[in-house]
Amino acid sequence: MEERRRSSDFSHAFRTFTPQPYRGATPISAAALNRMVLESQYLSYIIQEIVDECDEPREALLEEASALLDEMSQNLQLGFIRLLGFALSKVFKSVFSSIHVNEDGLTRLQQAIQEYPVILMPNHRSYVDFLVLSYIMFTYDLSIPVIAAGIRKYLLIFNAIVALMAMKLIGEIFRRSGAFFIRRAIGSDKLYWAVLSEYVRTIVRTGYAPLEFYVEGLRSRTLKSLTPKLGMMHMVLEPFFKGEVFDISLVPISISYERVLEESLLAHELLGVPKPKETTGALLKARTVLKEDYGCMHVCFGNPVSVRDLVKGKINRRQYNLVPR
Repeated sequence: MEERRRSSDFSHAFRTFTPQPYRGATPISAAALNRMVLESQYLSYIIQEIVDECDEPREALLEEASALLDEMSQNLQLGFIRLLGFALSKVFKSVFSSIHVNEDGLTRLQQAIQEYPVILMPNHRSYVDFLVLSYIMFTYDLSIPVIAAGIRKYLLIFNAIVALMAMKLIGEIFRRSGAFFIRRAIGSDKLYWAVLSEYVRTIVRTGYAPLEFYVEGLRSRTLKSLTPKLGMMHMVLEPFFKGEVFDISLVPISISYERVLEESLLAHELLGVPKPKETTGALLKARTVLKEDYGCMHVCFGNPVSVRDLVKGKINRRQYNLVPR
């Protein structure tokens, strides 16, 4: 991305942005996407089950489902992507000497995005991973992804390490940049599971945007890959197994750093030192990150994997059509 480094940050952020979307996408707003979730047969079915099991008023459950969706949902807007792109250009130039991307992988990704719903599956080494990917997608005129983010897991803003979603301004910035937020501990909350799974499936089914999530679930403290968490994977693949989409492309992405921005935090965590409280004060103190040189970053986009080809002859999809959609 050396050419990007030499060009004007302002011109880059506010240039004409012309991504080629999925050909089968249903053009809808974030609000319309939420309505589709609330009006879905599946959510109605689960709510009725809860009514029968717990004798709770249906109207109250519908209101709760709507509140959960408001807490969870993204509100992707190009204007905020531009502002984020401008800010990140300044930050990345300051902290990284270079960012290397395999452009042939981006070409394959663009082709995949136009043909089928795409799931981006990066490894997770740093809190800046998702910012880097969105920045690269914006730079190369690829559709901006929506990103599954843990409510207490991130929020990193421009020149800081971590801040809580409770910092509403920061949370709203990332919401409008494509992040949707998932509770860390869901447990046996049947309604929350139903709202989340239907929300994810609706994004995939409509081709609203590429969907990005970390299959490891957590940021690796050792910089080695963690055992995959399969809950989100099940949600994103279900539209294929139910025959709601013809195919889904899974795109593995490798992100590596010479130095991660959180190296001192990682060292303390490995020594058993409690993680510092995520506050606005901590956020401002983390501005010292900008004074460091973190070397090169390498981002490699792997070959898209067709789910249809992957499971051909191995799975009987008829069993997935027994539950209401």
